[in-house]
Amino acid sequence: MSNVWFPPPPKRAPDESSAHNTGPYLVARVLTLSALLFILTSLAACSARPQPLVFGEPVWADGETSSYRVTNREDRIVGTATFQVQRGLEWAQEEGWTFHREIIDAGVSERATVEMQPVGYRPLYSRLERTGGGGSQVVEAQISGGQVELALTNRQGATVYERVQVPSDIRDERTLLLIMRALPLAEGYATRINSFLPIVGKMERVALQVRRAESVTVPGGAFDTWVVELKTNERTTQAWVARSAPFPVIKFIDGRSQATFELTSFDAGSR
Repeated sequence: MSNVWFPPPPKRAPDESSAHNTGPYLVARVLTLSALLFILTSLAACSARPQPLVFGEPVWADGETSSYRVTNREDRIVGTATFQVQRGLEWAQEEGWTFHREIIDAGVSERATVEMQPVGYRPLYSRLERTGGGGSQVVEAQISGGQVELALTNRQGATVYERVQVPSDIRDERTLLLIMRALPLAEGYATRINSFLPIVGKMERVALQVRRAESVTVPGGAFDTWVVELKTNERTTQAWVARSAPFPVIKFIDGRSQATFELTSFDAGSR
């Protein structure tokens, strides 16, 4: 193929009208820059820099009790739940807090007890009993540093023992909704928590972030709350935490079951 040469197009001399007639281009450029700034701001808000995990003093009191109604994905009421906090420990025989959780859902009863240190709220001992379908399952865990001793008893009464190594700064997954109330929750706050659930013997990294402020109404009343997201690689739990002391959890959507828990009554206990 022969090469064909084309002369370059002639240069246009700038005229006064074209030099000043930049309105459409200028508007489009401004809009583009505004959109870019909005996207960058939104991304910054969605990925807030995690702060060091530092818990404050307990905001709960001895005997505090929160009761919830439980609805499923179809918004049908399927059960109830009760969370209670008590001062002191039974198994460890030392100072601390004991968290009790009871959930009755579709004929299945689940009772969990977690004993925690008085500062930092790391677990020392936990017990879970799940009853339903003609039998019970029990999981006990004794935690010391980075070592967890597990005892799993099935419905036939057979017990299996297991030792699991975990980071020394784990918190029991079932207590996260309680202990996050002692964090400095505020607009844009974010942190990370190492979480452990004995029944599955698995440690997860939880990204906690305050998403927004929101007013919410539940059977227990109307509240101004922080919407808090607790996210792992596999699921996301959303919680609505009251913005006034003692910061009870007003509502949450469980990331595992997708059930919704709404506060029906709250007793602040006694200090």
